[in-house]
Amino acid sequence: MWVYILIGIIVVLIIAVGILLYIRNMKKNEVENLISELERVRLLPFDQSIAKMKQFNMHGEAEQKTNEWIDGWHHSLDVNGNSAEEKLEQSKLLLEQFKFNDAKENMQVAEGEIKTVQENFDSMVDGIDNLSNLNKQSERLYTESDKLFREAKRDVLANGHQYGESERPLERLILSFEPELKEYKKLTNDGNYYTANQHINDIKEDLESLRENMLAIPNMIRVVQKELPNQFQDIRFGCRELKSQGYDLEHVQVENTLSDLKFKLNEIEPLITQLELEEAQERIDAINGTMDEMLELVEHEVKAKATVEEYQKKISDKLFKAKDTNYVLRTEIDYIKDQFYVNEADAHSVHKFENEIENLIDIYDDIVTETKKNITRYSRLVDNVEHIKVNIDEINNEQEAIQDYFVTLREDEKEATENSAYIEKRKDQIYRDLTMANLTSVPERFVVMKHELDVNLAEIVKYFERRPMNIKLIKDKVNHVMIDLNKFEQEVYEVLYEAGLTELMIQYGNRYRTSDEAFNSRLEEAERLFSDNRYKRALEIVQDALEKVEPGAVNKIINAFENENN
Repeated sequence: MWVYILIGIIVVLIIAVGILLYIRNMKKNEVENLISELERVRLLPFDQSIAKMKQFNMHGEAEQKTNEWIDGWHHSLDVNGNSAEEKLEQSKLLLEQFKFNDAKENMQVAEGEIKTVQENFDSMVDGIDNLSNLNKQSERLYTESDKLFREAKRDVLANGHQYGESERPLERLILSFEPELKEYKKLTNDGNYYTANQHINDIKEDLESLRENMLAIPNMIRVVQKELPNQFQDIRFGCRELKSQGYDLEHVQVENTLSDLKFKLNEIEPLITQLELEEAQERIDAINGTMDEMLELVEHEVKAKATVEEYQKKISDKLFKAKDTNYVLRTEIDYIKDQFYVNEADAHSVHKFENEIENLIDIYDDIVTETKKNITRYSRLVDNVEHIKVNIDEINNEQEAIQDYFVTLREDEKEATENSAYIEKRKDQIYRDLTMANLTSVPERFVVMKHELDVNLAEIVKYFERRPMNIKLIKDKVNHVMIDLNKFEQEVYEVLYEAGLTELMIQYGNRYRTSDEAFNSRLEEAERLFSDNRYKRALEIVQDALEKVEPGAVNKIINAFENENN
């Protein structure tokens, strides 16, 4: 047994040793790959890349940058490259000793050093490419700047008259760019390409700004010398015309404001001459802003006059309507209060409206007085016009509501009176029909219902006699009695219908009484119920009996009865 165990242990050991040898070979291969990578980065074409710098003037910044790259490359090879080589050699020894973790750490350090060498080379190549692109950009900017400079100089020489007194300062400013352009060339000749790029960028921006200013100067001169003075005159003459039409423009201070603006305008042209164009434009904008404020005030006056004239006639009509309506209401209010129970707030409102209307009329009279003056400040009248318009509409609406309420009281009184008379007349007619019908006696319930109607009508009459009368209470009472009348009428005529039809069917059935004893008994039962005022039950019995002896007779009798009564 122990032999098998020993053999098993030997087999496991052999497998373990085999695995270790396999892992070591794998790690050795990784080390060899890193050694090959190190050799590759050491052989990168640094000299070939740095040779591209020969296209530049190797002075100043270009020379300094080149030396930095060369020193940086050699330092990277000496420090990072040698460090990587040393770590890789140590890794080999550690792998021979099967110290895989220690070997792995050294390999990782070596890989980082190799990566640093590669990054330093890439940075140098990118720097050379960037410098080349920067120089190309600078040359393009120089060409464009030189073109702008020549165009500006040519434009001043050809069209100097349109720049007025700013022509000479403009010429001097343009010529000041010539040494700046030469300075750019000197910087590139001295190898200072980075400084040269910033310098030509600034020149290009200044020349573009100069071109914009050269386009703006003639327009600014035209605005200052022609447009603004013409606008001053238009405002002055326009306001004089409005004053002659009766507008009060004293608050606009036209003459004082225009004199002040003219003084400020005279200060702008020297600024243009000195090429202080931003300051000049700010002052032009300020003048335009002041003129806009003046014109807004004037426009407000014109619109105010239009508003006053538009609403003046409408307001006058509404005021007269309100006054007339208020007079009618005040005339009626005492009579209405004597006759009807009304809300005291409505009566108070009528007198309150009288004072409010008088106040509005006073305001309106002041408006009319102002408009008849030779000079009128219409903007002062607009608020009063709006005040009258809003308040008079509210007053008219509320007075119309009160007037409609008074009319409703009279209409409700008339309606209640007519309905009471109708109830009285109709009640008597129904009861007369009831008493004249061929009944053994008037059913007690109808006597009670009629009595209740009489009592209620008498109560309504008393309500009508009270002062002030509560017309709402009366109307509700009349409507309630009308419902009772309808019920009384419906039930009476139902009884009359049943009694008449029962009597007719008994008369028709007499022909079968001698020949049919059972039928005769049923009719006697119906006659007994009829005598007891139980007409509905009597009708049911006679219908059932008659239908048995003569099918269809009931419908024939009903049709004949209804045709006769219709």
